[in-house]
Amino acid sequence: SNVDQFIWTPDGSAVVFAIGVETRFVGLSDRSISFDEAYSVTVARYPVPEIIRYLASNHDTHPPLHYALLSAWLHLFGSSEVAVRGLSALIGLAMVVLLYAFARRLVDRNVALVASALLAGSAFAVQAAQEARMYPLLGLLALGSWFSLDLAIQSRKARHWALFAVCGALMLYTHYFGFLVLGSQVLYLIPRCRRDRRTLRDAALALGALAVLFSPWVPAFLAQAMSGRGWPTFRPPVDTHALATLLALFGFGGELFGMGGYFHIPNLPSWKEALATLPILGLLGAGVYALRGGRAWLLVCYWGAPIAAAFAVSQRVNIFYPRYFSFLAPAFVLLLAAGIDLAAAALVRWAKRGMEIRPAALAACTVIVLALNAPVINGYSSVDYGVHDWRSAAELVAAAAAPKDYLLFIPGFAQTAFEYYYKGPQERFQLWPVEIFQMVRITKAADPKINKAWAHRLAQSHPRVWVIATVPFPGSAYLRLRALLEDDFGTGQAWDFHSVYVIGLPSRGYRANGAE
Repeated sequence: SNVDQFIWTPDGSAVVFAIGVETRFVGLSDRSISFDEAYSVTVARYPVPEIIRYLASNHDTHPPLHYALLSAWLHLFGSSEVAVRGLSALIGLAMVVLLYAFARRLVDRNVALVASALLAGSAFAVQAAQEARMYPLLGLLALGSWFSLDLAIQSRKARHWALFAVCGALMLYTHYFGFLVLGSQVLYLIPRCRRDRRTLRDAALALGALAVLFSPWVPAFLAQAMSGRGWPTFRPPVDTHALATLLALFGFGGELFGMGGYFHIPNLPSWKEALATLPILGLLGAGVYALRGGRAWLLVCYWGAPIAAAFAVSQRVNIFYPRYFSFLAPAFVLLLAAGIDLAAAALVRWAKRGMEIRPAALAACTVIVLALNAPVINGYSSVDYGVHDWRSAAELVAAAAAPKDYLLFIPGFAQTAFEYYYKGPQERFQLWPVEIFQMVRITKAADPKINKAWAHRLAQSHPRVWVIATVPFPGSAYLRLRALLEDDFGTGQAWDFHSVYVIGLPSRGYRANGAE
């Protein structure tokens, strides 16, 4: 048909590109900035030398490249929600283009178009590309690293090995999950290096150059790791539910059929998770079969090895959170595309029709997968998606708070996200319940200054205290806070903005003391 002819002509790649633009750039301001995004902006507002010193001083868990790029980006385009997320969206779009080139070289044009279409419409990839964090950049660099590795092995040219070393070093300067990618590449090289000494030599030289490029950051990395800041603080348990959620995220963005999503992991019965994810595993298996040999081994190492390694490590130290693995989406969709291509060929044979309908069958299978992702993408653009709504919390306080009111942030990091939106003149204080430190096995005594006398002075000096709290806010900490304030503050009104809690507590003693 004319439609088939259009899809599988060079104009078809333009359609895929348009899908990528629409999914990544439409709706960038629909949701409130998350805490992680607000933190990215806070760090990126420093000059680049200050960013490096800040991170190297053990104040964060990440290397500096993404923050430095975001800093330059904010200087050019400002710090609005659209601008803040625009860098990730642009990188996510570049990933679609690079995947098409990689897949066309590795497989063929039809599979390349399907794979790039699946990535353009992947809810998982879109969610990452609309978040001001480093995972899209890690994904682009990981894809570039695998692409350059394949080029280097096939061409044996020094410039391709140099490109591989540079991409690998940039990965490590973006996120420490780059080590997982490098480990999976070593795993991929082992069978080849056993029979090809030249590849072994060239790969060793490239990895040595990579190590030299990363060596200036090694002291900072070791300091972060030794202090404990190199590991996540709050994380859901790592079990088969996390793996099922990850597979659902890759396949259709999660959220459907009761499965988990980008920000949450449910506790569904195993049989329900199996029903939702077995078709995805079936297509992946078909893709491995279709590409059997070196190409399949490359993609299995690319996609599966980092997940397996992170899952194994997390049995002791938890570094596993499903949404962190969006950077592996290119490998997943390429395997899925190969499986869809095989399924389309089987469908043509089953229907006993000529191969001229194969493009239509391939297009139909692709559209079905994209249709499953579409409602998740649309839901993610909604303000009711469930992300912490710091914007609405700040708007409420801006409308209701007086200049002499007092803002109390619990835990203290809530101030970072709240103040992305709110710049009012009120005094502020960060309150850190001891339970927060106990969650990460840090022994810390309660602040002796936070007592009844402190609460009484607060009530005398301020007409109202606004408590801005978010998770984790343990129930025991809330009960202690209420007991601390109940003598000096009246019962206030409370609002819940998707786990951002705002409580306005009027003072009992402010007017009685003649204050204005």
